[in-house]
Amino acid sequence: MSTNEKETSFTAHLINLTRKTSDSNPIHPFLHAAGKGLIPKRTLSRWLSQDRLYAQAYVRFIGLLLAKCHLPIHPTGDDCLQSRTVAILIDALVNIQRELRFFEEVAEEYGLDLTVVPTGEEAFGPNPITLAYMDLFMSAGSPGASLWEGLVVLWATEVSYLQAWEVVRRVMSEAGEMEEDWDGGALRNRFIPNWTSTEFREFVDEIAVVVDTMHSRMAKDGDEKVQLEGRCERWWRQVKGLEERFWPDVEER
Repeated sequence: MSTNEKETSFTAHLINLTRKTSDSNPIHPFLHAAGKGLIPKRTLSRWLSQDRLYAQAYVRFIGLLLAKCHLPIHPTGDDCLQSRTVAILIDALVNIQRELRFFEEVAEEYGLDLTVVPTGEEAFGPNPITLAYMDLFMSAGSPGASLWEGLVVLWATEVSYLQAWEVVRRVMSEAGEMEEDWDGGALRNRFIPNWTSTEFREFVDEIAVVVDTMHSRMAKDGDEKVQLEGRCERWWRQVKGLEERFWPDVEER
């Protein structure tokens, strides 16, 4: 990090690392079509099937991060931060459990299939990008990665998801009402409001506060901090790269 970057939060630094590339890239066709109500049910089902598998891997990831925490008897100072971290991770588990139930509820309501076989495969399971996310979670939650690195990865995945769906919401607002949404209205009525809610943004912001607070309490100098920052920059780029490839191709109705 440069001298100027040290004056900003670490999460802001990470966003700035890829801002130029993100700003110059066009909106992914899937996200653009989602905002206009032009995603067929089969396409939405194919993506939701993978997102549900991602969510199940997320549960295991949070468990690995919780195992790195300790609950102090009398929390003060850094122990208060530990307690706050544990609370966030527990919230993450509660949220993802609610999300998995939400998937099933909306799928039943709109006739979506949550077990679509990936293109080129013979049986239902994770596609290569979902597998890569699973591997990322296992690596970031492994004994070789610090709790802070794991929290950076958690924040990176959540903020990337939030930003993507906020783009969809803007497209939807600009497009106005559709005569008929190709998915029957699942995205417009249920998924987009859920993934751009105030509650979700507050959750993402809370993770960022913990990540930045942990960073600010590290020793200001030293190779260990520099190495940790470098690893987290690589985690961030890895998440952004996977995010760009997680969205499926858009099919005609």
